[in-house]
Amino acid sequence: MKARRLRRALFSDLPVKVICITAAAVLLLFHRVNTLTERFFSVPLQVNVPAGLAVASAYPKSVRITLRGAEEEIYPVLEEDIEAVVGLEGRKSAGIFRAQVKVSRKGTAAGIEPLEVRVEPQEITFTLEPLTEKRVPVVPDLRGSPAYGYEMVQSVVSPSAAMVRGARSRVQGISALSTEEVDLTGRTGSFAAKLKITVPSALVKIAGEPTVEFRATIQEAVVAKSLQPVQIAGIDLAPRFALKAPLQSGRIEVQGPQLLVDGVRADQVRLLLDCSVVKRAGLYVLHPRPEAPSGITVRDWEPKELSVEFVPSRR
Repeated sequence: MKARRLRRALFSDLPVKVICITAAAVLLLFHRVNTLTERFFSVPLQVNVPAGLAVASAYPKSVRITLRGAEEEIYPVLEEDIEAVVGLEGRKSAGIFRAQVKVSRKGTAAGIEPLEVRVEPQEITFTLEPLTEKRVPVVPDLRGSPAYGYEMVQSVVSPSAAMVRGARSRVQGISALSTEEVDLTGRTGSFAAKLKITVPSALVKIAGEPTVEFRATIQEAVVAKSLQPVQIAGIDLAPRFALKAPLQSGRIEVQGPQLLVDGVRADQVRLLLDCSVVKRAGLYVLHPRPEAPSGITVRDWEPKELSVEFVPSRR
C-alpha cells in the first residue's frame, strides 16, 4: 500500500513536475552564464611551415584570446599556458592559403570547466614561397660625429657579410643589412663594440650569429690652412749692406692637427731669406724658407725665389 501511494505521489501531475524541473535547470544555467567573467589578453602566434617553403606575406605575430569562465578560475591562468598555432605543414607547394588558428590549453588552463576560449582572428591568409638564402654585406649605422678636431679614419665590421634566409621575394629585395645604431657623438678615441644586425622584415631571418664586431679608428683631424700676408724677413745680413727696397709679403700653407692649426695666425709664421751670401752690393736671387710653430707642418709657400737688391749701408 505504501509503495502504491508513493508511485501515485510521484507520477501525479507528472507534466507539471517535468516542466518545473526543466525550468529550474534553465534558471540555474542562466544564472551560471550570467555570473561568468571574461578575460582578454594576447599570445604569440606560432606558425608551422613545411620544409623548403617560407611565409612571404605579413601576418599578425600575436592573436587576441578571450577566456570566459568563473572569475576565480580564469584569472589565475597564465598567458603562456594558452597556445595559438597555425599548421601549414600539409602544404606541399607555393601558393596562397587560408588556415585556421587553433588554440590549446595546458598547465594552469587545463582542467577548468566550464571554460570558453575564443581567438581573434580565427583564420589567417598566408602566402608561401620557396625558401631562399643569400649572402649580403653588413653596413654599420653610424650617427653623429666625433668631437671637434677629431675624425673617424677607418671602420671595420667583422664578419663583413651575413646570410639571410626567407621567402624568395623577400630575400631578393635585400642588397645589404645594417647594424644597430652606432653613436659617434663627442668621441675622441678609437673603440670597439658588438652590434646586432637588423633585418628589414620579421619574415627574414639571419642564418648564424646575428651580431658583428665593429671597430672604429678615431684620431685628431689633420687639416690645412693658408696664411697670408706673411712677413718675409732677411737674416744674417752683414752690417755694411742694406735692402734697397722693403721686402714684399708672402703666403704659407700649413698642415697639422685641427685644434692646433685653428690657433695659428699669419704673424706666427714667416719666410726667411739667408742674406749671409751677400758679399757685395748688387742683385741677388734668394730662396725663402718657411718658419712655423712646433707641431705645424708647412705644405707649401710663395714665393719660392725672390730677386733682392742690396746696397751699401749708410750707417
